[in-house]
Amino acid sequence: MYALVWLVACVICPCAMLAQTGNRYADPVFEDVTTTSWIPFSSAVGEEELLPTTLYLDFYEPAGDALAARPLVITVFGGAFIAGSRDRCDMEAYCTRLAKHGYAAASIDYRLLSVLSLSASSLIRAAYMASQDVSSAIRFFKAHCQEYRIDTNRIFLLGNSAGSIASLNKVFLSEEERPSQTFTYPDLGPMNSSGYDEYAGFSSKVAGVVAHWGGVLDVGHIDMDEYVPLCMIHGTEDFVVPYDSGYCFSSMFSYLTPYMYGSRCIADHLNSLNITDYEFHPFSGESHNFYISMPDDLLYDKFDSCFNITRRFLYRHLGDQPVTAVSEYAVGKVSVYPNPASDHVFVSHTGAGEVTKITLFDMRGQLVEEHDSSPFSIGHLPSGMYVVHATDSHGKKSIQKLIVQ
Repeated sequence: MYALVWLVACVICPCAMLAQTGNRYADPVFEDVTTTSWIPFSSAVGEEELLPTTLYLDFYEPAGDALAARPLVITVFGGAFIAGSRDRCDMEAYCTRLAKHGYAAASIDYRLLSVLSLSASSLIRAAYMASQDVSSAIRFFKAHCQEYRIDTNRIFLLGNSAGSIASLNKVFLSEEERPSQTFTYPDLGPMNSSGYDEYAGFSSKVAGVVAHWGGVLDVGHIDMDEYVPLCMIHGTEDFVVPYDSGYCFSSMFSYLTPYMYGSRCIADHLNSLNITDYEFHPFSGESHNFYISMPDDLLYDKFDSCFNITRRFLYRHLGDQPVTAVSEYAVGKVSVYPNPASDHVFVSHTGAGEVTKITLFDMRGQLVEEHDSSPFSIGHLPSGMYVVHATDSHGKKSIQKLIVQ
């Protein structure tokens, strides 16, 4: 009888069964992807604008996924900070493929610069604002890690061109290293100052960055204290964002573009710091954005090469920690006692609200059981570590670990 039920489940829901048995993250174990579009994650004032602009993201996840917390890849499109959108063909392709591999993925907006305001100074300011918007997206997901089922210790950035520059700025640019142009009126403020106030207290730290044909204003901004694993992909004949160093767009418009240091210079700098936890993939003879043909079509053989580099890099840097949805700021808001426990446990919220829903997950992220009050029995559970999700009467969610003996 059990075998018959299992067989029917496989026929009815093959994606879910495959997700449990396949090599998740290394292989495409899901057939379908669920996309939720137009999710507002920030509101900020653009360059030479008076009113704030609402920024949106599109969220991609494996259809039928049961995991309580998934690694997240936030993609950031390219377009010289004056063009582009979150639905560009490469961003959609990356998010869709990553979701089929078991990741959650998001493609985000950021503030763009009017071409009428184009100058080297305004581009530096636009790059910094884009970095602030990337930070806002990270903090949004950390604040909503339970709603979107995100493992906050495994959030990665993936950028194309301007999106790579914004991502590298976000990770490596400290307040003391802010370009002077960002202080001129109006002062753009610290990196984490943009976005909705309710996300201000959350960290914008990430687990790694994948930069497609990106660069930095100063390689000295990258140091040991703030380093995270970095993967760089760059064509050796790229003169839009230089492979080595120089003005963007091959100095044709040097009075309009900043001087930048590309992936080759970044790799040399990392070597000088004895940092070995990075990848540099030069594509000989390739130019800028070489996996897209005009106007917006993927060259799949070249895109596949870049995707496979990215897939392997992410897989190597997922780490071996258990998959949980424990946010850096959520632990401790809910009290679980006794802990460790072997018979019954009580769950209470440290705030004013009364706990109205309790959900228990194992360390693989699988749902174990739900309760609407405490105490409840855990004597029937196997020994080990679990994650308790508690929702109070005000709708606030908190989590805590529980050890069952």
